[in-house]
This record gives sequence, structure tokens and C-alpha cells, in this order.
Amino acid sequence: MENKQSKSSALAALSAWFGEHITHKVVLAVVAVGVVNWVLLAFIFLAKLDGIIRHAYASTLTGETEELVLQALHGQMFASLTIFSIGVFLVIMVALYLLVLAPIVHLRQTMRRYYEAGERPQRTQRRDEVGRLQNTFADLIGVIDRKEQAERRLIASISHDIKTPLTSVLGYSERLLSASLGAEKQEQYLTLIHEKALRLKAVVDEFDDYLDVGLRGTDPMSLVTAEELCRRLREEYAAELGDAGVSLTVVCHAPQAQIFCNWEHLRRLFGNLISNSINHANAPQLKLDLDCWREGDRLVLAFRDNGQGVDPQLLEQIFEPLYTSDAGRKVSGLGLSICKSIVKAHGGTIHAENAPAGGLLLRIALPCVEL
Repeated sequence: MENKQSKSSALAALSAWFGEHITHKVVLAVVAVGVVNWVLLAFIFLAKLDGIIRHAYASTLTGETEELVLQALHGQMFASLTIFSIGVFLVIMVALYLLVLAPIVHLRQTMRRYYEAGERPQRTQRRDEVGRLQNTFADLIGVIDRKEQAERRLIASISHDIKTPLTSVLGYSERLLSASLGAEKQEQYLTLIHEKALRLKAVVDEFDDYLDVGLRGTDPMSLVTAEELCRRLREEYAAELGDAGVSLTVVCHAPQAQIFCNWEHLRRLFGNLISNSINHANAPQLKLDLDCWREGDRLVLAFRDNGQGVDPQLLEQIFEPLYTSDAGRKVSGLGLSICKSIVKAHGGTIHAENAPAGGLLLRIALPCVEL
């Protein structure tokens, strides 16, 4: 068993060395050149040898004897060339095994160890197609692991956000059932239960929105100008925010630019951005600005608040499904993650930065349409 394992390790090491220093293209080129040279040499050798023999024996041997001698020599040469061909074939087969078959077997074993024992695949230094395949598999496993971690965090988030108000609902309802309470106390407990139930509904609704964006990525889109989009957003939110003491300024610098979009999804996108600023900007007098302009083949929508901004080291994390800047919680909502999903479904990008004048700046770039 130990000898078998040592031989396997030696072959694996030899295969790895070949893979790191020799590519498939080089091997194919060498094999092709070798086969062509061997064929040419064989024909030249046979032709020269045949001419020499005929010239040497032409004057002394009869035609019949000459033919017998030539047949015997040809037979010997054929046997020699056959042995030589078998040797070349074996060398080629060993090379192909070391370069192709052994790495594929090793990769198959790596895949089996992953799904049977959870052993993560390692990247390789091989520069051929098998090496690229193994590195792609390793990258894929990394993506899958990150998605699994995000799903676990999502489950933890929903569990946390539901468990806390649910515990309060159970506590207050048990008091209502088990204790003799006055009318005022009963009304107080019922009000608290109602508030906690509304909180539970908000968590479930947000989770439904998160799932809805992923499931409805193929919703129909219509052609909209930047001017019309900004007008709709102004009409949708300006009055309501004004009543709440929040100012919203919408400026469009490229009114004729056109994009394909789903209005309901974009309305949800900016609704989430506005809610995020209201909840986290921490500005005494919240001001929201939306500027729209064109950069090349993209329509840029820059949404900014006058809040405290975000720690620069955390800017790339705010779009994660469970990111939170609140140290008192381990999990968070899904608002900005939903925004990223909507922008991605429209073929665009979203980027966060701290504005030079203060506050958080979210830059959305959507592809323009040329008709």
C-alpha cells in the first residue's frame, strides 16, 4: 500500500512539474514535429538503402535472388521500424498520461473530496487548460461558500428581527391572559402588541421585497427619458418628504437621454435610498439631492444626503444583504442590497462614496439607449 501511495505521489509530482513547465501547445508541437521527422527519415532511409542494395547486387545476382534478398532486408527493416514506432507510441502515451489523464484524475478526486468531506480545493500553478479548470473550480467553490455564508447571515437576520418583537408580543399577551389588569393597562399592552406586530410585518415585507427583486428580474421594461424619470421621482416623493420636513431637490442635466427601465423597480430603488438616508443620515435638517447627467453611454443618477456619511473602510459593505453600521445589532435590513439587485437587473452599477461637502453619495449608472 505504501509503495502504491509513493508511486502515486511521484507521478503526481512529475505531472505537476510537467504542467508548470510545459503547456499542451508545446507538447502537441513537439509530437507533431517528431512524427513528421520520423516519417520523412523512414522514407528516406528505405529509399537510400533500397538503392544501395540494388546497385551492389545488380551485377552479380539474378533477378529472383535479388528480390529474395531485398524482401529479407525489407522485413528486417520493417521489424526495426515497428519496434521503433512502438517505443515512440509508448513515450507519447506516457507524456499524455502525465499531462492530461493524471491531472484530470486528480481534479476528479479533488471534486469528490469536496462534496464528500468538504475539503476545499487548492489553486494550482499549472498553466495549461487543466490548471485553468482547477483554478476555476477553486474560484467557484469560493463563490458558493460566500453565498452560503450570506444565506446563513440572512437567516440569522430574519430570526433576530422576528424573535425580538415576537418575544414582546408573547410576554404582553400572556400578561393580558393571566393577570387581572385595568382598562388603561390593557389598552397599553394592546398598543404595544400592535406596534410589535407592525414591526414584524415590516421585517416580512422587506424580506418579500428582497426575494421579489430576485424572482422578477425579467419584468417588462419600457423606454423612458431622463427628464420623465426625474419628473416622476419628484412627483412621487417631494410632497411627502416636504410634509415630513425633508427637502428633496431633483435636477436633470440630460433630459433627452433615454433608458430602458421598470418604473416600479426604480421607484422602489429610490424609496429605499430615501429611507436609508432618513434612518441613518443623522442630520438635524435632512436634505436630499438627486442630480442626473450623462457620461458616455451611461446615465448617471447621483443621490446625496447631508448626513454624517459612512466610515470609508465600510463603504463597500453597505450593499451586502446583512450589513449594519449599528453596533448594537448583529444583523441588518436588506434595503441597499435590494437597491443593488435592482440596478444590476437594469444592467447598471451602483457605487457609494462620501461626498466632499459631507454626507453619503450613491452614484447609479444605467446604460443609455440610442434610437
